[in-house]
Amino acid sequence: MPVLLPPKPTSEELQEIEAYLQYHKQIKESEEGLYQDREEIRDGLIIFKHQKKKVKNWYMRMYVGNRKYKVSSLKTQNYRQAKELAFLEFDRLNQVVKEKGDVFEKTNVEYLQDYLNYLDKELEKNNEITSKKTIDAKRTSLKKLKTLLKPFDKPSNIDPDFLQDYILWRRKADIQGGNWNNFHKKNALPPTDQTIYKEVSDFKGFFKYLQDEKISHKEINFPKIKLDLKRLKTKNVPYSDEDWRTIYKWMPVWIKKKYTILGEKKRQELEKQGLPEEDIVRQIGLSKKGKRSKFYKKVFYNLFLILGNSGLRISSLLKLRWRDVVVKGSKSGKHKVNADGTITQALIAIISVPVETKTSFRRFASPTGKWFNNLKEIYKEETGSPVKKTDYIFQNIGTDNSKGDKFVGNPLSQSFILRTFYEMLEELEFYKGISFDDNYTLHSARSFYINKKLELGIPIAVVAQASGNTIPTVIRHYENLRVLDFTDELVKQKRLELNENGFITLDDEDLYTVKQEL
Repeated sequence: MPVLLPPKPTSEELQEIEAYLQYHKQIKESEEGLYQDREEIRDGLIIFKHQKKKVKNWYMRMYVGNRKYKVSSLKTQNYRQAKELAFLEFDRLNQVVKEKGDVFEKTNVEYLQDYLNYLDKELEKNNEITSKKTIDAKRTSLKKLKTLLKPFDKPSNIDPDFLQDYILWRRKADIQGGNWNNFHKKNALPPTDQTIYKEVSDFKGFFKYLQDEKISHKEINFPKIKLDLKRLKTKNVPYSDEDWRTIYKWMPVWIKKKYTILGEKKRQELEKQGLPEEDIVRQIGLSKKGKRSKFYKKVFYNLFLILGNSGLRISSLLKLRWRDVVVKGSKSGKHKVNADGTITQALIAIISVPVETKTSFRRFASPTGKWFNNLKEIYKEETGSPVKKTDYIFQNIGTDNSKGDKFVGNPLSQSFILRTFYEMLEELEFYKGISFDDNYTLHSARSFYINKKLELGIPIAVVAQASGNTIPTVIRHYENLRVLDFTDELVKQKRLELNENGFITLDDEDLYTVKQEL
């Protein structure tokens, strides 16, 4: 590379020039004994053959700045092909340098380990949206990815279509390297669509990590997996403790997200172009929309926790007006025991639920008072006026651009709440690479509530009354036979874990207190 010397160099500049010349002299001396058929085909780019290599493939070496060189095998002995490949790789690496990425690639195996180390660090943070079970599940998925990446040593060499036969590979025993039994020897049946969907989602998390770390690779064509949406909407399986915790930790983060998934993708594209934040917001067109969107996210967050802590049906919850809910402190003050042993008084909500097809009400108590109080403040802050007793608790106040909307003043629609729920899950997968094996619905919160109450030893009759079910219905649809295995110590531990993750438990003394308050 030519060196431009200053007309009158200072002593410091002369020292720098001397160091530069000495450095390149050493390189040239080393090349004379190592490089064969050396040719500089572009400024900063040479091709050569290794003197000590038995197979005389061509190699390239390019200068990448900061006195560093990148050496790569071109994997061909053909001179013309080597030159063409060198030019292509030169352009690619220059783009990586321009984007401030890492041109000194590790192997795919090493990057997979780096990703797992990153996940472990996330687990160590108290405020992160993950759990040990989630990490373990990802490790299992990534074992499969590691197998599939064996033909490719580095990210830049990965075939974009390497996953196109993944579904068949996972299910067919006659495909070399496939067969589910290679990974799950105890499973007699091949994996379901939902399982494979989860695995592919975990793969996406790894490639998003590479993207975030600016590790260059071709865009991967992930297989499309069709899920049974009817089954997805009707199964209503209860959340596992780990998945409930994941959603509970994610929602406060999700509320702060300014963009939809499409908006975020567009934002990333514009950011790569070097546009400032204000120009990006203007082009995406979400600057005004964000405030009211954030409001409804806050409303949903409190609605979700009320559902999970009351067992109410979503249809019943949306019909409630402020006159139907009375919030008061517990006389016992023992509703929530924290992990450190301290006790926090839970606010009790006495709820009068309209009974379907009847003029009477079903009244019950739940430890959801703080979330109802939160909603009062959220609506007051957004509208500038305190809520009225006749207002629906989950009232439609329109959007920034729909003050005259005919639905304003009515309760939020169930379809809107369901759409918000699935958008929340989609953004969890997009931003965090987390999806769930089970086909969760919003109704799963009700199933979760009933199962947790039974696991904690609450009598079935009490659970049935609180949830608006008959005892036979609870036994038939919700009772988990594994609760019989729960010792007093395990129940105590479960109470502590649940209380720290948005599910407030009640002990026997509290139950009597609630009865008295009714």
